[in-house]
Amino acid sequence: MTDTGSASVRLCLGAAGASVIGALALLFLWKTGALNATTAYLLATIPVGLMVFAFVRGLSLTKDNARAAHRYLLRMALTMAFYLVTLLAAEHFIEDRGVTGWLAALLAFLPGLSFAGVIWIFGGLIVEEQDEFYRMLYVRQGLIATGISFTLAAIWGFLETYNIVNPVAAFWWPTIWCFGLGIGAIFNKLKYGTYGEIR
Repeated sequence: MTDTGSASVRLCLGAAGASVIGALALLFLWKTGALNATTAYLLATIPVGLMVFAFVRGLSLTKDNARAAHRYLLRMALTMAFYLVTLLAAEHFIEDRGVTGWLAALLAFLPGLSFAGVIWIFGGLIVEEQDEFYRMLYVRQGLIATGISFTLAAIWGFLETYNIVNPVAAFWWPTIWCFGLGIGAIFNKLKYGTYGEIR
């Protein structure tokens, strides 16, 4: 890939990552009362706009080169956009409007499903990648992420069992897995000279 193409992929991934981080920060500010609901809804257009940008830009890259890494980027952008929308909907209707019953269960289920989709999308990247070297990098990256998240989950679970720490919400373990992917990419760069995913 040319330097321009590589920079475009980095820009897409950066926009997608910034949108998720921005949305979570916005949600935190909203829930702590630092922002009122109207301001939060208006500011929510920023992370959603970043995700749309990442999707559209990634789509143009895929037309030029339909590699597995670009398809991964598109799927991730769509999944994260769905995650942001369903997370905000769940917060609004369940937390603020007091929705209960089957509708509340559905609203809570959807962001969890979309977040779990990240793991399946990463698995698809491994399966679809034709280059054996990059496939190995992805497998290594995923194993490092799994090792980090499972180790922390196991240790925290026993600390919880013996009442040494407070319980944490289960969604933190796949969240840590996602951060572990970044750590795995850094390990790939240190050992093999490339992150793998961004190329």
